[in-house]
Amino acid sequence: MVFDASAAAPRPRRVVDQSVVLPFAPSIVWHCFVDPVLADGWLAHLLIDERVGGGYSVVWPTDEPHEADWFGTIEEIVPDGRLLVSFAPHTLLEFTVTAHDGAPDAAGDSSSVVQVRHESFLTADEQRTVRAFWRARLVDLGQLLRGRPVEWNRSPGG
Repeated sequence: MVFDASAAAPRPRRVVDQSVVLPFAPSIVWHCFVDPVLADGWLAHLLIDERVGGGYSVVWPTDEPHEADWFGTIEEIVPDGRLLVSFAPHTLLEFTVTAHDGAPDAAGDSSSVVQVRHESFLTADEQRTVRAFWRARLVDLGQLLRGRPVEWNRSPGG
């Protein structure tokens, strides 16, 4: 192999963590990560084989800043808790939902902490874009769970 001094420096491995507290039990929120109909309402079109080693394919809406759809493999799945998906060759995506420490509301309902962890080789600009993307998706998740329609067309003038 010949060293090419003009080649672009490799991107460092970076992690983006985003989280939100939602006024819904983990058993409710969990389905938004694995149910294709619910995922379609906040994330993207989802094709899933819900088992370790199963496929987890994300077909992004056309206005999202992704270069291509993602085809991954479920590495770990803990119902109502954790979903870890690897997207070859370099990206890991983890969804975690846990009960929030706060007291139940007046109706006795519990709340959840939802965390998204996205690990990949990213430039600093890409990391900022990914962080903003997941922040917006978690807002959409909250809106979906509250029964509000999610507006997918975010393109300027659209």
